[in-house]
Amino acid sequence: MIDFEFDFRYEGEKIPTLKNVQGEIGNGKCIVLCGGSGCGKSTLLRCINHLIPQFYEGNLKGFCRIQGRDTGELSVGEVGRLAASVFQDPRSQFFTINSTTEVAFGMENHGVPREEMVEKVEAAFGLFSLEKLKDRNVYELSSGERQLISILSAWAVDTDVLLLDEPTANLDFAAIKQLRELLLKLKGQGKTLILSEHRLYYLSGIADEYWLMEGGRLKGCYPEEGIKAIQKEGAVPLRTFALEDIAFSAKPPTETQVSVPFSLSAEGLHFGYWRKGDELLHGVSFTAGCGETAGIIGPNGSGKTTMGKIIAGLLCPSAGDIFMDGKKMKSRDLQKNALFVMQESEFQFYTNSVMNELRYGHKDTPGFQEDVERLLKKVGMWECRNRHPFALSGGQMQKLSLMIAYFSPKRIVILDEPTAGLDAGSLKSCAELIREMRKTKLVFVITHDIELIAQACTRCICIADGKTDREISLTGDAQLMELVGYMEENFRMDVNAPTEKPAGRKCRLHPAVKLMFWLAAMAAVSLSNSPLLVSVYAALVLMLFVDGWAALAFAGTGVLAVLSGTGSLLSNTPVYFFAAVLLPRALAVPLATWPLIGRDEASRTLACFRAVHMPEKLIMICSVVFRFFPVLSGDMKLMRQSVKTRGVYSTLGQKLRALPEYLEILTVPMALRVIRIAETLSASAETRGIALGGKRSTYVRLSFHFCDFIFIFLLAAALVIGFLR
Repeated sequence: MIDFEFDFRYEGEKIPTLKNVQGEIGNGKCIVLCGGSGCGKSTLLRCINHLIPQFYEGNLKGFCRIQGRDTGELSVGEVGRLAASVFQDPRSQFFTINSTTEVAFGMENHGVPREEMVEKVEAAFGLFSLEKLKDRNVYELSSGERQLISILSAWAVDTDVLLLDEPTANLDFAAIKQLRELLLKLKGQGKTLILSEHRLYYLSGIADEYWLMEGGRLKGCYPEEGIKAIQKEGAVPLRTFALEDIAFSAKPPTETQVSVPFSLSAEGLHFGYWRKGDELLHGVSFTAGCGETAGIIGPNGSGKTTMGKIIAGLLCPSAGDIFMDGKKMKSRDLQKNALFVMQESEFQFYTNSVMNELRYGHKDTPGFQEDVERLLKKVGMWECRNRHPFALSGGQMQKLSLMIAYFSPKRIVILDEPTAGLDAGSLKSCAELIREMRKTKLVFVITHDIELIAQACTRCICIADGKTDREISLTGDAQLMELVGYMEENFRMDVNAPTEKPAGRKCRLHPAVKLMFWLAAMAAVSLSNSPLLVSVYAALVLMLFVDGWAALAFAGTGVLAVLSGTGSLLSNTPVYFFAAVLLPRALAVPLATWPLIGRDEASRTLACFRAVHMPEKLIMICSVVFRFFPVLSGDMKLMRQSVKTRGVYSTLGQKLRALPEYLEILTVPMALRVIRIAETLSASAETRGIALGGKRSTYVRLSFHFCDFIFIFLLAAALVIGFLR
């Protein structure tokens, strides 16, 4: 049983976010919080899990009792034992790198014995038929798979209550079906489910009540039929409750409305990421023209975003060609003509206000200012014109990204999931922008949102098995339902399909041994004894080979050999000093560090720290540091692509001429994103008991083997030889 009553206003805000919100939720019930963006759904969840006021500051009045216990008398971690939380973006709430240890993380904080943890983790993956997701790097999983892992993590803590904030915001069509099955199993176990959600069609038969929120107030609690009636009235911006009820409204513009007709075609596009080994695309072909909005759809991992980046010139296909009006286009030509709008909106903002963002890169031509003002008022963002882009809500960021595309001089626009996490009203505004945009541009929309397709797309290019599987022209409701049938039949999340590659990588060496090598390398780097550095470097390279890091060892040794050889020819010069002194030390640091944190090694390293009784606070600091390495690596790549697609500093000369501004564009948004991720990560860690006192347990079991002792001896020998020489 949960009962509560809340009034809340965020720190620095004049208007309360929650106004006399009160209710009771019985055990085993599924409650869906619905309503427009900013109505207070997420804030209510934060009040229930006690992140407000413990984590998010503000003025809170009221109470909350979960199973008879007053949450005001408990810490966030103690409330987490009663009600587990799943956040909107699983990517920013994971605390470990490995999927299995992520599921076990909450139990470790609660001090659950290892044997019990192992049984619970196995039960989690087995009960929900997700065995293939075991021992996977969480940053190599799809958004849908990450969301499933986050739900398993919440279930494993064995609470009676689960709080889910926009669980489908980043999910594709297939992942939503899998999520529905998972929620049905949870409800069958008697779990109490409270969801904040915009997409409602998958919840039929699961939800017991829909709580409609508006302006911070609880407007009413309705059964399914009651909320459907309200949705049909259209007074409140609610998404559809049934896919078959969606009406097609994306009529193409007339020939007279299209300003400058042109065509774009692709023939036999192939592409593969070298790390994955296999081709992701192998035979994609299509033809589209100005005035069209072409939806790019396909099962999870089919290469839709990759295809969009190839069209934008951000990736170069290994085979195949793209033509514009019959002329073969190179990647550089496509970059000049195409704009790729990423799903992660914050990567695409470079200035300090909405108005400046829309002006960025534009000459002050007659009528431009009036057009900007007109569009801002049309989409309901005129009042936000002087706000910083990072101070906007998620829906407002999406609108700003679309407006940037609208004013772009580029003739081709590719939108990647532009309506993720948007309510019905915001979706309608975005669809209107897209329909207006296609009068002067060719628009591609990468999406699984059927409601967006119905309102904005004139055709769909279906990608399956790395090639164009089907093209469907959309002219009415019949074709739209044909598309829905195609997606339901072909989109599956085959999480347990057989795979040739092992799910996880078994390490050969104990993390303590690797840590010894790291300490030795850092000591050698700090000292001026070159023979010591050489001997330690040689031992480190041998360890890398044996432990499966051959590519890293080859790369480091190759660079060192080439540049050292160059330096030897130029003795007593700065080049010699760099090659002989600085370079070996610079290379030794990443070569020694990466085996401790790369792939899924961080989990084992942290387990080693806990085994030697390192202070828990220090372990948590290391965990956060380790966790940010893969995040920052991926985000920097996206940031560079964003700069390239917007046409800002597209050449090396432009970058050098405006180096300070270019570095600012790369670093400032990245710093702000890091702050956001850190905030979500901290909130997630709090709800999962990271601050709880008492004894903690460790899921990962470590043991020394014969090979470990050999390498300890090898390292000792290298140190002796280095010092003696």
